[in-house]
Amino acid sequence: MSFPFHFERNLSLHRVRDYDNLEFKQILDTIAAYVLVDDTGLLCDSYHTTELGTHDHTIVSIMDCEAFPGWIKSRQKCIRTISEIS
Repeated sequence: MSFPFHFERNLSLHRVRDYDNLEFKQILDTIAAYVLVDDTGLLCDSYHTTELGTHDHTIVSIMDCEAFPGWIKSRQKCIRTISEIS
C-alpha cells in the first residue's frame, strides 16, 4: 500500500507533515475494513513519500508485493519528490 502525500509547491514547505500522523491510520483502517484481510504488519506493508505538485492531496495505491518494484520505478518519472530539493 502506497501513500504519496502531495503538497502544493507554491506554498510554504513548513506545511509538510511528518509520517506518524493519525490521518494515515484513519485511511488504513477504512481501507482495511473493505479491502484487506487485516492491516497487521504481517499482511500489509506501507510506503510513504512526499511529493510537490499543483495542489494538496493524497493518493492511495493498493497492490500485491510483486507489483511494488514496477510501481516505484514508474514514479521516478512523476512529480519531483521533496527529497530532491537541495
